[in-house]
Amino acid sequence: MAAPLTSTASLHGPICISCMNPPPRQVPKLKSSSSQQTFQSRTHTGRFGCLKAYSPNSSSSASLGTTSVHAHLEAESSIESNDTKFQQQRQVQDFVIPRFVHPFCHTRNSLEEEANRAAQQWYHHYFANTMIPEIFYKIKNASFLQTIPVCVHPTAKLSHLEWAIEFYMFLFIIDDVVEHKIHTSSLENLEEFFLELMVVIISSFPKDHILKENLAKYFDDEIDHKSTKDFAKKVLARVMQHSKTGFDEHKVSPICAAFSNLWSRATSEMPEEWNLRYARIIQQSMLSQFLEARRLFLQISPSISTYMSQRHEFGYMTATLGIIDYVDDVFLPNILYYSSPMQHLFQATGDVICWHNDIYSFQKELVNGESSNLVIIMGKTKGISYNKAAELVNQMVLDKLEEVHQAIANLRALTQSNNEITTPQVAAIEQYIIGCTSFISSSHEFHSQSSRFHV
Repeated sequence: MAAPLTSTASLHGPICISCMNPPPRQVPKLKSSSSQQTFQSRTHTGRFGCLKAYSPNSSSSASLGTTSVHAHLEAESSIESNDTKFQQQRQVQDFVIPRFVHPFCHTRNSLEEEANRAAQQWYHHYFANTMIPEIFYKIKNASFLQTIPVCVHPTAKLSHLEWAIEFYMFLFIIDDVVEHKIHTSSLENLEEFFLELMVVIISSFPKDHILKENLAKYFDDEIDHKSTKDFAKKVLARVMQHSKTGFDEHKVSPICAAFSNLWSRATSEMPEEWNLRYARIIQQSMLSQFLEARRLFLQISPSISTYMSQRHEFGYMTATLGIIDYVDDVFLPNILYYSSPMQHLFQATGDVICWHNDIYSFQKELVNGESSNLVIIMGKTKGISYNKAAELVNQMVLDKLEEVHQAIANLRALTQSNNEITTPQVAAIEQYIIGCTSFISSSHEFHSQSSRFHV
């Protein structure tokens, strides 16, 4: 590891020269064949899904005229779609990822290979015969998928590191399956997907009023209140049924069964305080993702402020940082976990990672017609080029990095000034600092090298 570059190293940890990235990377051009697609005239479906053919009436000049107008509009629409497609391709081809130099280094857990082999067996057990093949193999062959957990938890023991890799697999599965459902399924099916996950969480704490209230109050004004109440009632009814009949993995979806497996393994080893805290954390992330998925399904574009305030939640940042206690065998009590400097560190870390992710996933999401991306929202809202929008987002990331440094300084000052903080609690705080800074550096490695974001 290189020597520290600045005097702040003693406060924030070493700044490593090897972490500096090369000059801006030019995004590869799309294949030329994609810009030369031919657009066939549309076919319309009848009431029962069969093709509805037009049979002109030779005695009706009006019907012929109408058909002519429709044909003209169809041709104009095709040309417009072709122009839009061409513009998107140019925007992707011309996009340059801004230069980003993160100030943190990380080490990889030496048990990485063994833990990853065990995690792959878990993955096959739950998903080999049940998941859409495209999604299954995309996650199975994601060679950089374990990069983040093995770097965020460099000293975790084997069984816990395996759990961490499986948990990240689970989050990637949720992300891919939800995306697939948005494009191919119904809103009711999307709701059912999250309903099952809510049941696993609340069934562990059926009397906790906050978990129940979150089902309703976490939804914002964009969502129909009747839909909110209906969703809450369905979850609570399913919880009651589950408490009476027990949990049978064969009667729920594979994703729900896998989540239940992860959940029971972690909560069986941790104190009640952590279990309830994490139940509320993971519930918020899942509800936030459900809201985001519902917006995408209904094609509702969020404002910049709404998106920025919710991005770290539906990006599961609080949920992934919250497992540090379990995976690294530490325990941070609520009074310290919810302290202002610790929450500031979580928020700033999540913003850095999620906004940086949006820069790297921009071209793929633009091509896929998705609007849940800060670069896209910034460009459209401000009426600027996507390159300029990416530069603005990149500067926001750099500003947030300063907040990460400040939060770390405040946390260490707190441990030095408060004599009631025990030695194990100081160690837990340091473990969180390592986790947050390693998450920033390893996620950059993942974003810049993973094929997940390639167009």
